[in-house]
Amino acid sequence: MIFSSRLPRDVVAAMAEPESRRLRLAQVVTRMDIGGVPDHIMTLIAELHRDFDITLVCGEIDDVHQAALAQIGVPVETVPFRRLLSPLVDIRTFLALFKLCKARQFDIVHTHMSKAALIGSLAAAFARIPVVVNTAHNLGFIALPNRALRLLFWIYDFCLFRATMDAVITVSTKVRDRIVETRLFAPARVFAVHNGMALEKMSASAADAQDLRRAFGVGPDDVLIVSVARLVWFKGLSTLVSALPMLLAKAPTVHVVVAGEGQLRQELIKQAEVLGVGSRFTLAGERRDIPALLAAADIFVLPSVSEGLPISIMEAMAAGKSVVATNVGGVSELVEDKETGFLVVPRDPQALADAIAILALDPPLRTAMGARGRKRIETEFAAPNMAKRTAAIYRECLTKKGRRS
Repeated sequence: MIFSSRLPRDVVAAMAEPESRRLRLAQVVTRMDIGGVPDHIMTLIAELHRDFDITLVCGEIDDVHQAALAQIGVPVETVPFRRLLSPLVDIRTFLALFKLCKARQFDIVHTHMSKAALIGSLAAAFARIPVVVNTAHNLGFIALPNRALRLLFWIYDFCLFRATMDAVITVSTKVRDRIVETRLFAPARVFAVHNGMALEKMSASAADAQDLRRAFGVGPDDVLIVSVARLVWFKGLSTLVSALPMLLAKAPTVHVVVAGEGQLRQELIKQAEVLGVGSRFTLAGERRDIPALLAAADIFVLPSVSEGLPISIMEAMAAGKSVVATNVGGVSELVEDKETGFLVVPRDPQALADAIAILALDPPLRTAMGARGRKRIETEFAAPNMAKRTAAIYRECLTKKGRRS
């Protein structure tokens, strides 16, 4: 071919490929355990796998996700991701990803979580992958309370994004606006794409819901408050525990159950015991029966101090539950204050207790708010919408690179 000596090899290869080849997409994530980011990725893959040749790359994956991906024919490659800095392991991970990118000749590498974003994007860049995209589910320069750490993380993200990324996707408009306001990345390359929800996932039987209420010692006339969150500082669960004595003074039949695990378990248990509310506060650990747990709930609460667009709130709304949450990140893009629930300021136990008490004492109100929340998820946060928008970003980036999309 007369043009082979004049054009880069990757362009020549692309021109020689058949027009019908599906785009090769790698979803790269630090871990695929239980949580919002793994749920987001599973939803995205379920929607995109018919149109893209997808490979999932992760540090570890739980059996349920592995089986679901095998069922739809999506291969999984594991590499030794470590959440914290581990130079020798990180170098091995980089080399493994670099070799995988070269061997599979991906058209797009899409990263999630901080370690995957760092190593995955660098490996993709060195392997000359045409398009590298990152979803910023949340960002340290927004979430961290310490000003010096926020600046450090801004510098880190600034360097990483500008050196390796073709596009950054945020899960809320507010996070996108914050990136643009702080000049972290070019506005034309930052896209807000709301998380999507597969509504059929949230179905649960009334019998399973009643079994759970009995298992937690919640009577038919009691009010069950559920939170689904990792036991980490930015989920604000200590505020929920602090609010519980004030809440019980107004609504004495309340029980709180938190599904999730993390390093603050013992600290939260001790706090509840000191406040004398240990019998009304249960840490249920990581659970696979979230649909049944939400069906059992009367109210959903998430008292975070920082968020992107929480999957847990979306699941609660899809289950028809009223929500009390803090007005942080993109939460207000989900929860309409006084329509589908209540929004309160973070780190304010009294405000949190007051808002929960209103719903605890008014069953018709929480039923009406829950119904409006379910409708909102159906119309504005459906999984196909998220997938179509994400695929459009991939193709726009490929077009800008002069590649077939």
